Amino acid sequence: MTEELKNEQQTNVDETNPTDESKNTEAQNVDTKIPYDRFKAKVDEANALKEKLAAIEKAQEEAKRKELEEQNEYKTLYEQAIQQAEQAKKEALGIKKSALLTQAGYSAEQTKLLSKLVEGETDEEITESIKLLKATIPVQDEYGDPSAFNGEKAKPETVGADELGVKVFERIKNKIF
Repeated sequence: MTEELKNEQQTNVDETNPTDESKNTEAQNVDTKIPYDRFKAKVDEANALKEKLAAIEKAQEEAKRKELEEQNEYKTLYEQAIQQAEQAKKEALGIKKSALLTQAGYSAEQTKLLSKLVEGETDEEITESIKLLKATIPVQDEYGDPSAFNGEKAKPETVGADELGVKVFERIKNKIF
């Protein structure tokens, strides 16, 4: 019975003491991982810096506007407002053209290239321009043609009954004679 206890104690000792190899793999796994809390803290810090930058830029624009108002340069303010409105219209028109091209079936790459070719400012003009564009530049297919470079398979030559009989005879004549 004492031998059984010794054997059990030895097996328990072996199970509780991990080998050096298992210790090394655990250490390697821990070293390569980045804690989520640290990652989240860095992302939050970057977002906070972006918000501060946006607030500073907005404050600078407001200060510049107030300075111009103080100097009674309303004409400059008016020109800046018109310029910003025109830029916003151009961006909106570009987005509308891209959306209609995407809706017509063009891929993202094609939309980026073809949006410069679409003319017009109203929905009707843009739609007509896209129809003309579709007639000249086809929509990119999402699939490949399975027979693009495959020619027609060669058909085997037709063999007459006489040739077939001769071939069969040649194969079996050594077995018969």
